[in-house]
Amino acid sequence: MNAPSIPTGTREALGRARDQAEAALAALGGTVEELAHEVAGKVEENLPVLAERAGRLAGQAEAVAGAAAATALERLDEGVLTARRELAARIDPGTPARRRWWWIGAGLLVTALSIVGWFVLSRRPQPVEQAAEPPATNPPATVDVDVEDTAGSPAAARNGHS
Repeated sequence: MNAPSIPTGTREALGRARDQAEAALAALGGTVEELAHEVAGKVEENLPVLAERAGRLAGQAEAVAGAAAATALERLDEGVLTARRELAARIDPGTPARRRWWWIGAGLLVTALSIVGWFVLSRRPQPVEQAAEPPATNPPATVDVDVEDTAGSPAAARNGHS
């Protein structure tokens, strides 16, 4: 199968369009080249000014960065010192809290009073003088106090006497 043939008028139009495109591209290339030379010239002219501005901006940036770094280091130092102090306080709490010595004194005082009270209350009573002679009582008449008779009784044997 044959490809459809392009009419002659169309071929000529395509050729003219191609020629015009090549001419336009050549003109654009020349214009771009001229603009590039102009930009290069302007950059070369303004390069010292741009370099000076860049240097000033770099100096300002360095100053700001230095101040920020100094502030960050100070905060870091403060944080490290605070952490060290807290750690040291947890490891070695330092001096113990004040003791209440008056509690010890009060305890000793109560102990001393208890000992004195014990001595006072545990004293032996003083002997009481008794009457010259106890009153005489007469045993009842029915009681027999004979010791020899009771030795052979069954009650004496029960109580361990023979």
